[in-house]
Amino acid sequence: MTEEAVLLSERQQQAVEDTIVKHCEIRGWHLWAQNCRTNHVHVVVTALDYDGETVRDQFKAWCTRNLKSQLKTKQAKKNWWTEGGYIEEIENEEGLAAAIQYTLEAQ
Repeated sequence: MTEEAVLLSERQQQAVEDTIVKHCEIRGWHLWAQNCRTNHVHVVVTALDYDGETVRDQFKAWCTRNLKSQLKTKQAKKNWWTEGGYIEEIENEEGLAAAIQYTLEAQ
């Protein structure tokens, strides 16, 4: 880490979730589930013709832009996210159901 960790407030969490919903609508991606916590975000999405890294990086970029522009805070110039992030490709309906359940309930 190059800076102190950022813990997202409820308002910031809502801004992240709203940004993800809007970005999925714009891209035509199917958002199955999301859960923005104080210190990390989980998203289950179908984004045909995009690799997981691109999807993750777009979410991080657009969420950062919106946090910086809409929520004028001392944290606006910080790195909001760590580099990278875990990506898992889901192969079947059972895996999808498990990922959705984990995202919504198991954290």
